[in-house]
Amino acid sequence: MSQRIRTHYDNLKVAQDAPIEVIRAAYRSLCKKYHPDQNPNNPDAERIMSLINRSYAVLSDPEQRRAHDDWIAAQSHHHPSTPSNTLKHQPSETFRPSENRPQAQATFTRFWLGLVFFAIILSLLFWFAKQQREAVPAYPTTRLDNHTPATYPEFAQYMPGYPVLAEQGHNMVKIDNQNKHSAVLAQIFPNNSKTAIRTIYIPPQADFTAFKLAAGQYRLHYRQLADDTQEEVLFELNEQQADARVIVLEDKGLGI
Repeated sequence: MSQRIRTHYDNLKVAQDAPIEVIRAAYRSLCKKYHPDQNPNNPDAERIMSLINRSYAVLSDPEQRRAHDDWIAAQSHHHPSTPSNTLKHQPSETFRPSENRPQAQATFTRFWLGLVFFAIILSLLFWFAKQQREAVPAYPTTRLDNHTPATYPEFAQYMPGYPVLAEQGHNMVKIDNQNKHSAVLAQIFPNNSKTAIRTIYIPPQADFTAFKLAAGQYRLHYRQLADDTQEEVLFELNEQQADARVIVLEDKGLGI
């Protein structure tokens, strides 16, 4: 049993005796359906559109259509050879768009699902990083039998394990604990934030200078480790400020 030949009529999905108006309408419909601009994710779109254009070029030209009809007739009668004047009218390739569409759609779906999953994971990582960055540990436990608990450093410094944030500025502030007989644990907050950007331990008769602070308003919250009292003061840093802002911790509140 011989295999059925495929023709330009098959490519345009019209009957062999279809008038030119039907062929033209079929061509327009296929162009709208398979044009590459309408199928950006179909790798076969350009090949299919090329076949549609070639078939329409043959069938819309009366002379080429007659030659193509002769070729069809010759093939139908199992002629061993094809006349030379009809060879160029034989479809060199045919298309079946439905064969690759499910695979292309599956690939497209997997791509977007992977992209959405990646975006979710990335968002979660950013969220966890933000929580870690903004989380401020509680003050270490105070021991009243010694003004400097063993868990605190020996010298004035940033407390280990506490974040050091917002180092984009050029200002500095000096926290002076020279006049106090108690070690202090101080925290610097931007005035509109609940997140401490610096946590500092300062022993008695010592001071500490925090660098790289941006201009703006801040709160200095500190706790005296000898009696566990807590105090707070507001201060401001200016862009034109050349020297360190000095905050002196006194027995009665804060002084500048």
